Amino acid sequence: MRLRLIALFAALILVLSACAISVSRTNGDGASELQGREVTLEQSTDPVESSSVAEVVDKALPSVVNVKVVGLGESFGGDEARAQGSGVIIDDSGYIVTNNHVIEGAADVEVVFTDKSLDDRRVTGRVIGTDPAKDLAVILVDVDGLKSIQLGSEDSLRLGDDVIALGFPLGLGGATVTAGIVSAKERDISVGGTAGVGQEQLEGVLQTDAAINPGNSGGALVDSAGRLVGINTAAAAASTAENVGFAISIDTALPIIKEIIENPAEKRAWLGVNIADPTDPRVEEDFGGVVDGTKGAGLVEVFPDGPADQAGVDAGEIIVAINDEDISSPEDLTDVLADFDPGDEVTLTLVGPDGEREVTLELEERPVTLGG
Repeated sequence: MRLRLIALFAALILVLSACAISVSRTNGDGASELQGREVTLEQSTDPVESSSVAEVVDKALPSVVNVKVVGLGESFGGDEARAQGSGVIIDDSGYIVTNNHVIEGAADVEVVFTDKSLDDRRVTGRVIGTDPAKDLAVILVDVDGLKSIQLGSEDSLRLGDDVIALGFPLGLGGATVTAGIVSAKERDISVGGTAGVGQEQLEGVLQTDAAINPGNSGGALVDSAGRLVGINTAAAAASTAENVGFAISIDTALPIIKEIIENPAEKRAWLGVNIADPTDPRVEEDFGGVVDGTKGAGLVEVFPDGPADQAGVDAGEIIVAINDEDISSPEDLTDVLADFDPGDEVTLTLVGPDGEREVTLELEERPVTLGG
């Protein structure tokens, strides 16, 4: 009975103002000639006008892209594609939003467009900035004729409203469409990442029963008017639940997108480690046994020649404090590091197989490309 809501929406009257974000472009290294032009990201909170799934797909799909990361060195599988996901064009002049965990560690990515009207449907895009804690990233491409998606709002959604997920799951070679409903709003979830991202806490996400599979990450969750209401980001493990997927609300994402566009490639302090919960099997394997109740940020990997590696930090150790400030989770480590700048000297308190120790090191600027 999906998308048969004409009578309901005709009776529903909402008096809500649209929210607009206007920002000016900045021109970083390698940017195309876009400086000085203005980007306006305008949300619509009007009631949804129901249409068929096929009509919604025709409207929204040209704004959904396939994002591929390749050639990041031995740590990420040599020249093999390390990651593949989805993205959404949010501005006609080239801004694309995706998940941070899709492009983590990449400077450039390959973007494949679904819009058949474009002359070049496969281009290189530049990652201009990320927010790992919120699992969002922005890519910039220099392509004419792009069709940006219309932005909706979580405020226009009710539990049970129809939504459609668009993306490139499972490496099937093309876009996939799944349909469902808004199952819940304002969920708080913990998600695991890869390539330097441990578990992150995402707050206020949308829950849907529209199928979301690996590769859907960064793709569009749209309402029945084809408006972007969420960025698909995670699905509950098949062993624990069925038909439970999550998307970052566009209302949560827009301020972060604005910040990334206004401050591209912001310099961030880098420790040079891949983190996870201390109970993660990869941490326990290097630790040499079961981690018995220790809280902190477990080290899954220490990147060669990074600050931690140069200071003699080992995979399997657990960071429990920085400069005497307690670290009780991977999220704590991410939050604390955000307060430091490249070049700052910090003292780590570590717990490892041989007990507790302290190591002093100098944080570096996070490299745009890790591992090669």
